[in-house]
Amino acid sequence: MEVRDIMNRNAARMPSDGLLGAALEMMADLKARHVVIVDQLTRVIGIVSDRDLAMYYDPVNMTAEKWAAATVKQIMTPDPVCIGSGATLRTAAQLLLKSAVSALPVVDNGELVGILSEKDFVRFSAGRDEAGGGEPAD
Repeated sequence: MEVRDIMNRNAARMPSDGLLGAALEMMADLKARHVVIVDQLTRVIGIVSDRDLAMYYDPVNMTAEKWAAATVKQIMTPDPVCIGSGATLRTAAQLLLKSAVSALPVVDNGELVGILSEKDFVRFSAGRDEAGGGEPAD
């Protein structure tokens, strides 16, 4: 089987000047744990996870003004590890483990076409084929 068989085709995405608050709302709306950061041509330039947001938010020193002005570019992981949709699931699993990341943007011909996360592997192993269409969560 290949990545395209279990990946989520509805990857949450936004430009690098997107606000952190908007990223958080998008994650909540889509039940996603990652937002892929793209340029104007939908090329992947970064990724933000729910953990990145949690680590940025300092409850002692955070102000409404600081939160309102913060962009995803400030906390994104630039140049994330990506994979093609035709890669084998074994290759994807090895890449997730080797890279110590929880999700891989799926890129074909330089363009974001989806995301593959640990959750997609769990869903696949459990025999639930919801990736790629039904549930947009990663």
